[in-house]
Amino acid sequence: MQNIDELTQALYQSISFKKGARPDLQRLRALFYEGGRLANCNGDLPQEFSVQQFIDVVEGQMETGNLIFFQEREIASRTEIFGKIAHRFSTYEAFLEENQAKPVATGINSIQFIQVEGRWYVYSMVWNDQAEGRMIPAKYFES
Repeated sequence: MQNIDELTQALYQSISFKKGARPDLQRLRALFYEGGRLANCNGDLPQEFSVQQFIDVVEGQMETGNLIFFQEREIASRTEIFGKIAHRFSTYEAFLEENQAKPVATGINSIQFIQVEGRWYVYSMVWNDQAEGRMIPAKYFES
């Protein structure tokens, strides 16, 4: 995976799935560099995960029936690259039902990438949903 745009698309594809299907969590694991981290920053304190812990949470929600469909897609992005490091502010919409008219969440994934032996990997990802008092600035809806 050489291209950060393609890597980001693969990241979203790996966690998205339709009813009756499963997300490609093995692909998700392969996109992250060893020791990669994720953090949900929506609460008072961040919920931090290793890639395996994140996979375990998703699989647990699916097994209990709390998660039967999930679609997250990038709607805008800003990427900066210097040498073997990159950062992307990826504005997203998330849906929990197939024909949902309005997203259940809109937010920003802050994704850090590193290049190792000519290949880009996700090194970490933190996210924050838009909420009352925390609106996404207009510039992050433009690519």
